[in-house]
Amino acid sequence: MKALKIVTKRLVTGLITAWSVLTVVFLAFTATNNWVADRIAGGIIFAAGPGGNVEEANEQANRAVQEYLAARDLDRPLEDIYIDWMGNMLTLNWGNSFETGDAVFPLITGAVARTALYVVPAVVLAIAIGTTIGMYAALYPESRVSNLSRAGAYLFFALPSFWVGGLLLGAAEQGVIGHSPFVFEYIVPVLLVTMTLLGGYVSYSRAYALEHVSADFVTLVRAKGAGPVVVARHVARNAVIPLFSMLFTEVIGLLVLSIFLIEIVFGIEGFGLVFFKAINVRDLPVLLGGTVVLIFVGVFGNVIQDLSYQYLDPRIDNE
Repeated sequence: MKALKIVTKRLVTGLITAWSVLTVVFLAFTATNNWVADRIAGGIIFAAGPGGNVEEANEQANRAVQEYLAARDLDRPLEDIYIDWMGNMLTLNWGNSFETGDAVFPLITGAVARTALYVVPAVVLAIAIGTTIGMYAALYPESRVSNLSRAGAYLFFALPSFWVGGLLLGAAEQGVIGHSPFVFEYIVPVLLVTMTLLGGYVSYSRAYALEHVSADFVTLVRAKGAGPVVVARHVARNAVIPLFSMLFTEVIGLLVLSIFLIEIVFGIEGFGLVFFKAINVRDLPVLLGGTVVLIFVGVFGNVIQDLSYQYLDPRIDNE
């Protein structure tokens, strides 16, 4: 399949996925009970007290809720709101945040850029370290270094990143370690995300490499007197294709979960924290805009994955 056909197919699939997911998110935050409006109404009724005029308090609460909905253009028929919002989302006309009034598109893109500052280095480190350990473990399965490295990687993977982050913050507050903003906003998040991804890369790269270590072509390469580096290169060349599946599927899921937890713990104004705050206050423009970003990352990852398959092994047919 040609590259253009792959991209076109993924874009069409992405548009269908975007429409479906955006519809679910839209209905989840418009056709369900509005907890923010309930808090507004509950606060007014509670303020009236047990001796207050219940009927008047209810009227004030109803007016406040209607003003809240009108200010967000949510007091119209649901189908009208849906058509307008879906059109705006797909044309990237995301409007302004209900909560802050900021333009949503630069808000989301800025948050994504902030998250990328620690996610990209972490992914690069995890790939480099994880595949190296996995390949070494496959080539030298009885090595003590191999076993210790694998055990360490799996231990890091098992440790919850938010728990480790909380321990570090607690130690900093107690004065046990220094509290440098740069360290806790950039260095520590990189290390925590690397920990989260490392075990998966070690496990997958080792498993796929083991499938080729005893293959005939590797035996032939060794028989010709090739050194460990040459053998590893031949094994890696064949094991790298299935590794791309892991890179753009499971890793994306782990990353999404990690950035939410890490940014909430450390107060990093990245995509995870912005999206979490939007959920808490039902900030629909930010929620839908953030959903579009998540869909785009998934579609883009699939396109890169398919194109990589074609480049690494032209025999693969992505029909």
